[in-house]
Amino acid sequence: MLHNTLLAANVLLTVVVSATAFLATPLNTTDPDLASILCPEQTAEVTRDHKWITREAIRRNIRRFFLHNPPPTQPGFTVPTDASLSQLYHAYYGASASPARFINAVNSIAASNVRADSARQLRYDPGIQADGEAFGDLQSKLSSRYPQLLTSILVNEAYSAARSLLGLSLHSIQKFYAHSTWIEAGNTDILPDLGLPGSPPLDVAAPDDDVCTPCPNSQGQCVGNVLNGVGLSTGFYQYTDEDAKGFLIPKPSSGGKCSHGGVLDETADQPARGGINKDTASPCFSPHHHLHQQAAELAVLATDHYLDVVLEAVGSDKYRRLFDLYQGSALSILIDTTSSMSGEINAVRDQVAEIVASVPTELYILVPYNDPKVGPVTKTDNPDDFLNAVNSLKPHGGDDIPEMYWQGLQLALSNTPDYGNIFSFTDAGGKDGNIMESVISLAQERNIKVTVVYSGRVSKDDPNSARKKTGDSRLITNQADYKRLADSTGGLFIPSGKFEIDAITPILGDSVKSVDVDIAMLKDVKGSQQLELPIDDSVLDVTVHLAGYMNDAVMQDVTGTTYDLLDDAALTAAGVEVVTSSEALRVVRFPHPGFGSWVLDLDADTSFSVTISANSTLSWLGGFSILDPSPPHPHYRAVEGNPLTDTVYYLDVMLIGYLESNLLDVDSVEYTDNTGVLLRTIIYDGDIDDEFYIRSEPLPEQPFNVRLCGHVQSGNKFCRLLPVLITPVQASVEVLATSEELSARPSESTSGDFLIKNFGLESDFQVTVTDDMKYFTEVTPSTIHLTSNGSEVVTASFSVPSGSVPGTVSTIILTAQSAKQKQSVNSAVTQLVVLPETVDTEAPLCSLDTEPDCSGFNIIGICNQKNWTITATLQDSVSGLSNAYAVPEGLWSEVNGLTPSTKNEVTLSYGASCCTSQVEIIGVDTVGNVGKCRIDMGVLGGAIVDLEAESVGVDWVMLRWSLSPTTLELHKYSLLINEDMVSEFRCTESVCHRNVTDLKACSLQTFQLTPYFYMGESDRVGLAAYTDATTLDLEPGSPVNGKQINSTSTTARVTWEAANTLCLHQYQVCYRPYGFPGTEVCEATSATEYELRGIEPCAVYVVTVMSVSPSGLLSEPLKFYVNTDEADPEAPRNVVLEQATETTVTLAWDDPLHHVQCIDRYMITYGVIEPTHREVHVDFSHNVATVSELLPCTNYSFMVTAVSKTGKMGPGAHRTAETLETENPNPVDALVAEANATTSLQVSWMTDMVCIDHFVVCYYEHLVPEETCAAEDNTETSLLGLQPCTDYTVVVTAVTPYGVESNKTTTTASTLEINPGKPEKLTVTDQTAHTVEISFDPPSVGSQCITEYDIQGILLDSTLRDKQIGTAVPTEPSRESLFTDLMACSEYEIRVRSVTRGLLTSDWVSVVATTLEDTPSAPRNLKLLDATQTTLHVQWWEPMDNYLCVEEYVVSWIKKGEAKTQTFTSRNNKGPRSPVSDMTLPNLTPCSQYDVTVKAVTPSGQESDVASLSADTTGCPP
Repeated sequence: MLHNTLLAANVLLTVVVSATAFLATPLNTTDPDLASILCPEQTAEVTRDHKWITREAIRRNIRRFFLHNPPPTQPGFTVPTDASLSQLYHAYYGASASPARFINAVNSIAASNVRADSARQLRYDPGIQADGEAFGDLQSKLSSRYPQLLTSILVNEAYSAARSLLGLSLHSIQKFYAHSTWIEAGNTDILPDLGLPGSPPLDVAAPDDDVCTPCPNSQGQCVGNVLNGVGLSTGFYQYTDEDAKGFLIPKPSSGGKCSHGGVLDETADQPARGGINKDTASPCFSPHHHLHQQAAELAVLATDHYLDVVLEAVGSDKYRRLFDLYQGSALSILIDTTSSMSGEINAVRDQVAEIVASVPTELYILVPYNDPKVGPVTKTDNPDDFLNAVNSLKPHGGDDIPEMYWQGLQLALSNTPDYGNIFSFTDAGGKDGNIMESVISLAQERNIKVTVVYSGRVSKDDPNSARKKTGDSRLITNQADYKRLADSTGGLFIPSGKFEIDAITPILGDSVKSVDVDIAMLKDVKGSQQLELPIDDSVLDVTVHLAGYMNDAVMQDVTGTTYDLLDDAALTAAGVEVVTSSEALRVVRFPHPGFGSWVLDLDADTSFSVTISANSTLSWLGGFSILDPSPPHPHYRAVEGNPLTDTVYYLDVMLIGYLESNLLDVDSVEYTDNTGVLLRTIIYDGDIDDEFYIRSEPLPEQPFNVRLCGHVQSGNKFCRLLPVLITPVQASVEVLATSEELSARPSESTSGDFLIKNFGLESDFQVTVTDDMKYFTEVTPSTIHLTSNGSEVVTASFSVPSGSVPGTVSTIILTAQSAKQKQSVNSAVTQLVVLPETVDTEAPLCSLDTEPDCSGFNIIGICNQKNWTITATLQDSVSGLSNAYAVPEGLWSEVNGLTPSTKNEVTLSYGASCCTSQVEIIGVDTVGNVGKCRIDMGVLGGAIVDLEAESVGVDWVMLRWSLSPTTLELHKYSLLINEDMVSEFRCTESVCHRNVTDLKACSLQTFQLTPYFYMGESDRVGLAAYTDATTLDLEPGSPVNGKQINSTSTTARVTWEAANTLCLHQYQVCYRPYGFPGTEVCEATSATEYELRGIEPCAVYVVTVMSVSPSGLLSEPLKFYVNTDEADPEAPRNVVLEQATETTVTLAWDDPLHHVQCIDRYMITYGVIEPTHREVHVDFSHNVATVSELLPCTNYSFMVTAVSKTGKMGPGAHRTAETLETENPNPVDALVAEANATTSLQVSWMTDMVCIDHFVVCYYEHLVPEETCAAEDNTETSLLGLQPCTDYTVVVTAVTPYGVESNKTTTTASTLEINPGKPEKLTVTDQTAHTVEISFDPPSVGSQCITEYDIQGILLDSTLRDKQIGTAVPTEPSRESLFTDLMACSEYEIRVRSVTRGLLTSDWVSVVATTLEDTPSAPRNLKLLDATQTTLHVQWWEPMDNYLCVEEYVVSWIKKGEAKTQTFTSRNNKGPRSPVSDMTLPNLTPCSQYDVTVKAVTPSGQESDVASLSADTTGCPP
């Protein structure tokens, strides 16, 4: 669409007017549109943006969280300090665990942070952006949001809403350090209480305090311009933006306040000149760029601290959920419990029992639904509670068939973690389809796959038939809608018979084991389909999901081995896991797949779907963004809802595990539809990182999936598919409401605004709102009319019931749907939070009954010889307690009296040894205030702190550690290496180093470091610390003694020996053909034996075996050769005749596709018509043979057969060929053609008549692709029956007795001209108010003589009769013409005549056309001619435009002060037209003023604008 393209262009052109505050996202600073404001050539350091700061702080925080909460099986868990987010996750949960949900949770927080620079109600707000000395507003917003954040976690566990609130708060906290004078005032640490309720007020500058002095220049670096000893301040920031009006705070004119500064700040020239922002490392943008790194580091530390505050308030379990820190997936089930579902309920019940017994699952969600009841939802991490909930399901009710499916799904989506799977079971449609669009949008927003197991009748009727029968297209949904749901979310639609459910339900258990990545996908396809599947080195297993009734399904791996996916026994025998096997659904898994290109061939008579997924260390997250240049912060703005059609976006690529997976490059992005058709390919040759942006082509109009492709280090291709179906639309919905507006206390009401924009056709839009807690009351207006590119704000209202629990979060979905265009629909998703009824900033009280005493036992080594106990009393009398716990866990703890929201005393008893010297007893109230009792007996002396491998070599590891202060004198350290060798040494430094050498390369080295202290005459052993490291690799030793064990015609088994196993991780086996072309195949194996599969018979292969180290180093190759057994040759291909003479035929052919190496020679048999036993033997290497001593002019049949070395013959390939004439005939010469009439030509030629039997004379005209030929014995002939004035080409060919033709001889000639006929069927084909289009046929006589047409148009009007308004004389013959700029409602005569090249003309033909109506302009010069006491005589002139379309005038008048209007219609006479009309208005009131209006009306009722005047009747008293 043009408007979207222009919008994108404007974005790129106006990027130079943008600003930044800690850039929200990374940008390409060398972009010409950004370079002038970011001056990369002057920037020496890296600029840190909000995304980086947020992710870096979370990375540090989660690393510390993992260290404090090690895996149960790894009490000495360590991880490098610089480990990435995905590396942290893999280190904690294992290399095969997918960190996708964890990374997405982090990204959600970062995206909410960035949204504060995108949303119009946030981006300009000084209280959000820390501008304009709005410290009070900043602290107020942060403090009021803090309890919303905590209660959304503590009460409702609404983690999506919590991430949104958290990201917004982090944005303001980070802004504080970039925009305020905190750093300039000499602070080197963070402000820990920023944004927390009850925090002390800031020491801020008074409104009349001077803070800044002028900088030398208004632009560029500025140092030392902040006064010492004044209160805290921020810069003032002004820019021109209509939407910012009412937000920005003007800079005071006192001359002593600071500006934000930089090239985009309009206050930078105002006193005090310059600025203080530390947003970037660019001197032209940030005057205090030299402090940018310090500001960014403080922002990271402050973010880290705020996360610790949240952790302390919610506890470690809920903190894990906030970041989706758990393995596998949640088990989320939506199930129809109506009477017909008993079989499905029993099958689900049995499968859940198996899952609970065998598969560790972090979270269980069950949502039953019926009609009209939905729920209750069961959400628990207790498997027994979940099993009890499933076992309690009882089928009942549902007599009217459609159920409340979509409300049930909405409830399931609200409780299922992002990037999860929901399995829904039903046998009926849904009767609540009015919320379908909103619920699908929510599923896509949350990236949740929805799989529908449908056990009802699968209809082949019109998918809308159910709606038609009910007469309500908005309520009833059916299987077609379930398919769309599954397609849109990346799930499956599984049609199932009632008796197949037991075979299908195993997918439930399989879904919770891991989070797979999608490689390829087809949805709702039929017939034969083929998928090429790139399996890269990061793939651990491959899973195929087939939904539908299949005829064939065959997988071929990289070696050419095929697997019949419909044969369970064969799959099991081949080591393939059959997860689920039924007619409707098959799930099979290939463990340890070979790397390379796989092929999947499928065939079915009915529609089916297939998804190929993999367990892999490499995945990605993606979304569409727009480069937003508008003030105040340039960044990539993420698209809310569905993207727009035909719009250029940037694809935000977030790579997960790319370092661990040895990713080499990303080279393309593909857009494919559901059937696999490639719609767009975007080539990318840029750098890769954790996150980068790829500029997209305009989006397709149809729905599509996004696939990212590239290569890993080995060169193998990888591809990853985003499962969510992207549906471009032509409307957008934006949330204008803030979190403060979308929050309310019980018994209160609130409302929020949403902006709807239309980029499609002008239309009415229906606006619907749904929320899962049913707080929604109305939306106004509910129907809006939008022109193309039009927009309107709607308001949604909500009422929170009196019994609502504070902290409850209701997910709101607002959807706008065009009445005209299906693709003009979009949704926005946000949340409403229920606030506490009272503002509570008081922390719970905590007191201890005693203080523990560990005197004499506070030293490592003896601390475990004494235990201590305490009892703490906690109470919160305002909001009540929600949680009480102790950190760290001691030997035991017990909480008594804790019930939800209790205001009574709660006791916590705690016991630990003296090795636990620092403890916090924590109480958290229902709004998140934290109260503590702290027990601090000092740091245990003599503890080894932060033992880690600082650096690693091939045979050495450098250890680093420090020792906590102790009163004991250190004697020595004892280092146990690999539980074998002991090294003792001393170190008295504060930080110690020890280089451990003579280690084995590429091996895991374990270290146990124990301190020893002097204690009298003997040593006291301290507490040991542990760490490990893997030494670097050496090139592994090359394998030896490679040999072949056995072979068949298509396989060969080889073996070898390992000469040196040092640094040997596995082997890479490659094989390729020797002596003929073929692809090299490489696979990895840990065995010393390997079978080559799918190879050619009778062939020699070169086998290369290399040892591979753990890091991928390769040894020198071991090369040897293998042979395969013989097989019968196949038939040659493509036998062709290369040459024929009078006595010889030369044939050529291609080798067979298979068994080529088995061929020793070829044999040709031939004969006249049928093959005889006459043979010719041909050397294999040539594939060309000449058969000689043949008869001339004879048709032969040849058969070419391959023969093996042992004489085996394959099938033959046939070919016929004919020998040539003894002489080639010579072409004719002196060819002449002359016109002697209008319809004939005389042709003659000469020839030597050698070997000529006759002549073939052909002729054709240039414009007609048809040739007429005749045989002629003589050398002259007459061509009769030709068309006049036509150019002809004459061709004469000599022919031998056997039909061999000579080369052709050609000449041209023209027949004489005749007068042309008149054009025929002159017709008006189209007419508008101002145009007439005509068409006509050429004359039936002499049309070929015509070279052009004269075309004229004449206006027929009583006053303008015979006025010629246009003449068209095309230079080429034309059969249509368009007259423009005509008068509406007018008659025109259009006439046409034919013209030849000799200017002979035909008579005229004509047609009369009347132009259509157009709306006239307003009547002109309305004036009062006369007034009496009861009448007004008015006059007006006809409209300027389209006056001929006026049929009547409508005259209306209304007396001043009265609501009643009188109207009279004045007919426009059709007689002689006069431009002036008048009318007398009767029955008026004397001495009164009237408003008179006149408008013109056409015959169809179109009305002009009105002309108006005010006039008074007479008769007023003197």
